[in-house]
Amino acid sequence: SINMARAVPYGLVAAIAAAACIAVLAVVFVRPQNQLQGDADELLLKVHLQAHEPYSPPSNMYLWWGPETNHRFVGSGERIRQLFHMGNIEGGEWRDPMFLGNNGVETFASQRFRRISEACCSTIVIPPMEWEFPVFNTHKIIGQRIRNFVANGNTLVLTGGIAALEFINSYFFYNIELVDGNYSPGPFRRLNSVPKQMSFDPKVLPQKGVSVTAVKKATLPSGAEVLWGTPRSSPVFLIKFCEAQSPDEGMPPVKVLPRDCPLAAQDGRPCSCGSIVYIGYNWNEPYPSRWDKVLLSSVELLNPCWAPPPPLPPLEPCSDVPKPKCAANSIPSCPSTGWSGQGAKRAVGP
Repeated sequence: SINMARAVPYGLVAAIAAAACIAVLAVVFVRPQNQLQGDADELLLKVHLQAHEPYSPPSNMYLWWGPETNHRFVGSGERIRQLFHMGNIEGGEWRDPMFLGNNGVETFASQRFRRISEACCSTIVIPPMEWEFPVFNTHKIIGQRIRNFVANGNTLVLTGGIAALEFINSYFFYNIELVDGNYSPGPFRRLNSVPKQMSFDPKVLPQKGVSVTAVKKATLPSGAEVLWGTPRSSPVFLIKFCEAQSPDEGMPPVKVLPRDCPLAAQDGRPCSCGSIVYIGYNWNEPYPSRWDKVLLSSVELLNPCWAPPPPLPPLEPCSDVPKPKCAANSIPSCPSTGWSGQGAKRAVGP
């Protein structure tokens, strides 16, 4: 009975030692493998969780804020507002000096938009148009004003899907088509020629259910640049839109393809160009995603104060990780025979 009582503590000590060895092995071996999956910009590192300066949008950025979004009938606009850290509650609604459209006047028909469209270097972000779509005569004053805004050196960022593409096709006279079946499984890879502001974004963007709307690359107009895509589709692209004076005196400016701008300049009608950015994610899910980084980078294209983010600390090389002293599945060597558990038994010399 005394031997049995002594065997219990020894067995318990052996079990604790084995558990400690397994824990050491898991910490040493699992950690480097997790670090080596993907590139540094795809990983969540400790530096991302440290305190940092709070985000604030560029001073030249405006957010299109329609009545349906203002009254919280749609969640995508609210998600984008939170992403940009914009808005204060006043009178039971969100208000911000950089909102466009929450003053009871149609955004593109307001005098404020008229002043913005006549100047340079501003960015307007339009959240997904779920319950509303601005309908104007594309050949009258408001339609021409929308085109003038982009052509005067500004950037128009549209998000969402079919409604955003219909806006681009209608007001800028394009014929961009959706992918077959209105679905592209992805993944969408970043091209090397993206603007420098987007070169720090994720290299791969996922298709989240059916929340990403891509277009056929073959239907993109002249002057378009694919930013993320597959061999046949693209959910993120940039269009260079240009206008020049009409050859007919007294007529509004006319659309000019970027490749024809040198000829227009030789004719005494130099071009003025801006950018249209399409991001085909609908932001219906209230969770952070890789698409957030793309939207935040798109508003930095005209930011004069933009600076590249600080580099991330280098990953620990595998050679610096200490090797475990014991392992759960290791086979100890036999001192009597010299057999290490690998291959055939070795003869032991005298």
